[in-house]
Amino acid sequence: MTERISLRQLDYFVTAAEAGTMTAAAGRLHVSQSAVSLAIAELERQMGVQLVLRHKAKGLTVTEAGRQL
Repeated sequence: MTERISLRQLDYFVTAAEAGTMTAAAGRLHVSQSAVSLAIAELERQMGVQLVLRHKAKGLTVTEAGRQL
């Protein structure tokens, strides 16, 4: 069975990329920070690429694969 990427995962990814942090994205989406982080990690696993670089206490940077997505 093929895993499907959900619209929720994509929404969380786009919001995090725009917000610059998982915490800010969570606030915008009215969900927990861990929900955003887990959704993006699962999206990365399903796609087999790293979409964001996580910087401790400094937010995140979107990778080239993330920009293409």
